Amino acid sequence: MSKEFSLTKRNEHFSESTPQGDMLRCIFNLTGIIKDLWYADTFSLPTFGHLKKYYSGTVILYCWWDPADDRILIHLDDMDLEFIIITSDPQLVPKHPKIKTIKWTYQYGYFFELIKPFNSREQEKDYTFLCMMRNHKSERLAFLEELWRNGLLKNNLVSYLGQVNTGQIHGRTNRTYEDLTSKIYIEDSDFEYTPPKDFTNFLKNLPLELSQDTTQTLGNNTDFYTCGNPEWYARTQYSVILETYWARTQFLTEKSFKPIVAGHPFINLGNMSNSILSSLGFDVFDDIFDCGFIDALPARNKISATIPLLTSIDIDPKRCTDNQHNGQELLLKAKQEQKELAQQVINLL
Repeated sequence: MSKEFSLTKRNEHFSESTPQGDMLRCIFNLTGIIKDLWYADTFSLPTFGHLKKYYSGTVILYCWWDPADDRILIHLDDMDLEFIIITSDPQLVPKHPKIKTIKWTYQYGYFFELIKPFNSREQEKDYTFLCMMRNHKSERLAFLEELWRNGLLKNNLVSYLGQVNTGQIHGRTNRTYEDLTSKIYIEDSDFEYTPPKDFTNFLKNLPLELSQDTTQTLGNNTDFYTCGNPEWYARTQYSVILETYWARTQFLTEKSFKPIVAGHPFINLGNMSNSILSSLGFDVFDDIFDCGFIDALPARNKISATIPLLTSIDIDPKRCTDNQHNGQELLLKAKQEQKELAQQVINLL
C-alpha cells in the first residue's frame, strides 16, 4: 500500500498548490487520519490490478482534469473497496452499490489560478483569428480541412501538431503520416472522419506550428498552464477553440479558459461549451458568433456552420476584461465549493 495514496499529509497532493491539493486539505481538515481511507485524482489513482491486490476501505476520487467514466465498473466486484467520486457529471459514473457520487459545479475556477496571465498590449491586428490544435482528433482534422478549403490558413494563426498522448503523464508524440491519413473515430466527439485524397497531400506539411511556441519546449505539461505566446493574441482579433468533448458529456478543459485569461474574444466549439460558460457568468460573444445556435448543432454541422463566421470583427476590449474579472470570482466560488464538497464527503463516510 502506498502512503502517497493515503488520505494523510504524506499523500502526493497534500503539499501541492493545485485543486487536487486544496481538495485533499479540505477533506483532511475534517477527517484527520482514518485507516483505509484513500485519496487520488484520475492521474494518481493506482492501477485497477493494484487496487484489487493491495487495498481495502474507501477511495475518494476527485475528478478535476476529466469527468469520471465507467472503466472501473468491470473491476468493482473483485475489489474490497468503495468509492466516493467527486465529478462534474455523475451521470457518466456507473451505477453500483460500491459507488457514491458528489457533483461539482465551480471547480473550473481553478484554471484562473493555474494558467499564467500576461500583460497584454495593444498593437495592429495582422491576423483575424488564432486557433491552436495539438492532439490529433477526427473533428479537429475535419476542421483543418475546412480551413484549408476555404483559404483560411492564410492571414490567420493556425497550428495542428497532430500529436497523441503517450504513457507518460501528459506526454505527447507526433502521429505518423499514415495515422494522419487513415480513418479515425473519437468517442469523446462521436465523430468519424477519413481525409479525402486531395487533402492527404496537404497533410504532408504537418505539423503546422506557430512561431516561438514555448508550450512545446518548456517541459512536460506546460501547455496546460500557459496561454502560449502573448504575441499570438496581440496580433489576432479572437480565438477559435475546439474543446475536447463534443459528445457523451458537457465538460470544459483548459482550452476554454486560455483566451479568457489572455483577454481575448473567442468562439468555442464543443458539447454545449458556450452554455456552460454562460451559466458560469462569462460573456460568450453570442451576439457575434451565434453561440446558442452553434452549441445545439451535431458535430459535423457545427464545423460547416462555423466557417462563415470566421471573419474580421471588432469587439469592445472591456468585455474581455469583464470576463477576466468573472474568472477571479469563479476561483473564489471554486474554493468555497471545495469546503462544501468536503462536508458532503464526510456525510457519506
